[in-house]
Amino acid sequence: MNPDERQRSADTGEQQAHARIAAALARLVKPDAVTVPHPYLTRHLAHHAALGEALDDSHVPPGLLPWVSGDGVRGRLGLPHARRANREWLTAWAAIEPYVQDTDLPSRCSSLHLAYTALRFPGVPRQDLPQEAAEFPGSRLCVLWSQWAPPSNVLATLNRRSLSLATAEGPGGAQLLVVGSELGGIELIDTATGTPVGDRIPAHDGDVRCLFFVAHSTGDGALVSGSTDGTVRVWDTVRGILLDHMTFGGRTWTAAVTGYRDDAGTLTVAAVNGDGAVKLWREHSEELHLADMSAHPSEQAAFALGLAIGPGGRQLLVGAGRTLKVWDTADHRLLHEYSVGAPVRCLTETTMPGWVATGHSDGSITLWDTASGLQAIFRGEEEPVTALAALRIDGSDLIAAAGSGSTIDLWDMDTRHRTGQLTGHTDAVTALRTISADDCDRLASTARDNTVRLWDTHSIRHAIRGTATAPAAVAAAITPESVGAPLLAVNYSTAQTQVWDTLTGTVTGSFGRDSKHASSALNWAPEHEGRRLLLWAASDHSIRSWDPVRGAAAGVLLKGHSRPIHVLASTAACDGRRLAISGDDFTVRLWDLDRGRPLQQWRHPYTVRTVAAASDGVSADWFASGSADGTVRLWAGADHAPKKVLYCRQGIINAVAINTGTSPLPPFLASGGDDHTVRLWDLRTLEPIGEPLRGHTAAVEAIATWTTSADIARSYVASSSRDGTIRVWDATTSYCVLQLATGTPVHTLSVRPSGESVYKVVLAMAGEAGVAVLELDLEDPSPTK
Repeated sequence: MNPDERQRSADTGEQQAHARIAAALARLVKPDAVTVPHPYLTRHLAHHAALGEALDDSHVPPGLLPWVSGDGVRGRLGLPHARRANREWLTAWAAIEPYVQDTDLPSRCSSLHLAYTALRFPGVPRQDLPQEAAEFPGSRLCVLWSQWAPPSNVLATLNRRSLSLATAEGPGGAQLLVVGSELGGIELIDTATGTPVGDRIPAHDGDVRCLFFVAHSTGDGALVSGSTDGTVRVWDTVRGILLDHMTFGGRTWTAAVTGYRDDAGTLTVAAVNGDGAVKLWREHSEELHLADMSAHPSEQAAFALGLAIGPGGRQLLVGAGRTLKVWDTADHRLLHEYSVGAPVRCLTETTMPGWVATGHSDGSITLWDTASGLQAIFRGEEEPVTALAALRIDGSDLIAAAGSGSTIDLWDMDTRHRTGQLTGHTDAVTALRTISADDCDRLASTARDNTVRLWDTHSIRHAIRGTATAPAAVAAAITPESVGAPLLAVNYSTAQTQVWDTLTGTVTGSFGRDSKHASSALNWAPEHEGRRLLLWAASDHSIRSWDPVRGAAAGVLLKGHSRPIHVLASTAACDGRRLAISGDDFTVRLWDLDRGRPLQQWRHPYTVRTVAAASDGVSADWFASGSADGTVRLWAGADHAPKKVLYCRQGIINAVAINTGTSPLPPFLASGGDDHTVRLWDLRTLEPIGEPLRGHTAAVEAIATWTTSADIARSYVASSSRDGTIRVWDATTSYCVLQLATGTPVHTLSVRPSGESVYKVVLAMAGEAGVAVLELDLEDPSPTK
């Protein structure tokens, strides 16, 4: 047996040993998630299963997942040799693991239960679910019906907006993803586990806009970072220390950085600043001013820098401004210079030797042969291309490109056509980076949604094939009455609105398919003479209705708004049914639904983002509107001026809800804003109730509130945020009694009584991942601060 065969045999034996260990440990896991497992299981079982190439539900049982600590599993699911069979629970855990690290056991169990049921049994009503999906020990919810597909490729969630990415080598040879963020921070993430490596590095005084890792055969790599503070710094990622510090001087910024080593292993750092000055720093040498690149006439501050491999393996330095310049890194001679059309925003080497790609401000991508200047141009959208990465999938050379949107385009370098699109981020993508290992490429991305995502070969193939995914839900509303089968109305980003019977999982009505614009808002009108009507905002800003009994449109009801409508809120007021409408025309309009006539037109100085309406049915009606000016205005139906202006100090107000029930608290209003908080306001005294509810890490998008009718009544507030979670708060104690990981933003929440128990409530949610209807059981919860 030759040495290679002996090594392969040893590797196979080690793999089989880890698989046997994982199988033995898995037998020690109890079938439920309530029993506390041994700490060794929670920290190391997934690790053994991954090393044994046995990372599946039988080797890492679902009852263990809510207890997993230390090593994560979501990063391991994307490893090239990890098998894909029998991984439904693991895939569900990957969708929510980044969002539940600091939550209690009921929150972890509930989040896992939702993700598993939604991903495994979309569209299946509760009565048809198998036992493991209908009930999960430790969970405080059951899924009545869902079309919810949260992303399972989130590697990490961040507290700061990330702007740049690089790959690096960490302690023990671990493959790391380096993330540069706003306010000067650098974070290291293990790509195998998704866990942070070391503490956040306070690297710069400005935003970290560019990163590059220079590898070395000895393993002594160096990370180069550039910032808006005009500095360039070199870091040892293994020891976590600063190796060198360079500055351009003057009032400028670092636009791009790269680095390389010569044949002797000497490190050279190259950088270009916002004035186009290209400088080189060599170890133990004076800095070299290489060139001053000219800016493109139509954009005076767009420069890019990168590397390429030329003929004979010669390393090249490539810079782009008004022209594309190619230097030999050995002697710094300018080899070629080519004219550039549109201003360059980014540059990357490709999988084809001697070729680089540039992204431009007009949305195009250019492939360049650095030796001849030969070009191939991809015509994309008109939005600037600000991030590029090259990768090879199944023998095809691809370019991944991102701009100001949340999607990532995939271009085939041979056919010069866009071949697919990666979707999942919920805000603008800011950086891309290829991760290569074991002859397999993966793509890492980060965005303004504060997530880092890994796209493995499976997901990229999925995008290339164009396999359809569920459309995003713009809004959803569930019938508010507890009597009768609950109906859920959903308007989708495809401009279609559907009404679902959540008990049977069937569509009872559909409209709007031919419209060019999705309905922006919908709401169920209060029952009148035993009749339900769904109200919805059409693309012409009129309010129309749909009759669920007839299964047909009931015609145009109301006109008046001239700009897009955000929210509809209705209530059975003391003297008839009322509908409040908020929109982009800075107004709130109040309508008499019974007579179809306008009652009031209330004005804000800025866009009205949200509105709420409620009544005790006896003597008090409440109408509230939240605005981009940071205020909530309370209105009385008979008055033209606001009854009270609440200065919430929450930034833009995105959501309001009114609770008319009485518990230890009086009727109150809840407001949610861009500062990540929820505030409660006493509707009698018009003063704040307690301190703001804190815990979300991003803007609050939607709020719902209710009061139980138990002997000891309690009021609750549910809030959803752009941080991918829903929090349920006990309004009396300000405790978060449940944190539900949705993995993606939820835009709307609506609530109705369950009818099964005074402690249960039905919650409907809609967002980027679709729509779901849940029954929450909050009886005797275990509160957490």
